Amino acid sequence: MKDDPYSGVKSHFKKVRAVDVSDGKGAQGLKYGGKMFAMFYKGDLTVQLSPEKVAELIKKGQALPHDPGTGKPMKDRVLIPASKKRSWIKRCEESLKYVQSK
Repeated sequence: MKDDPYSGVKSHFKKVRAVDVSDGKGAQGLKYGGKMFAMFYKGDLTVQLSPEKVAELIKKGQALPHDPGTGKPMKDRVLIPASKKRSWIKRCEESLKYVQSK
C-alpha cells in the first residue's frame, strides 16, 4: 500500500473538533460546517482562501491557480503542490480561519 501523502494533515485536523476529515470514498479533504475548505487533489492540496491571499501566494511562487476543469481558475482556491508539502498544515489552518470568518 502506498504512503498517504496527506497523513500529517489528516492526523493534525482529526484533533480539531470543528473539522471533519473526509478520507473515504468521494471527495477527500477537510470540511467545516459541512463544506470542503481543503481538498486532497492528485497528490497536491487545494485550499480555500481570500482572493487576495490566493493572488499573493501565486505571485510569490508558493502556489498555483486551481482550475476545477472549467478552463477558468477559481478566485478563492489555490493549489499547493506536493513540493510545498511542509506548508500544507499552515495553509489549511489559514483556510479554516478564512471559512470560519465568512
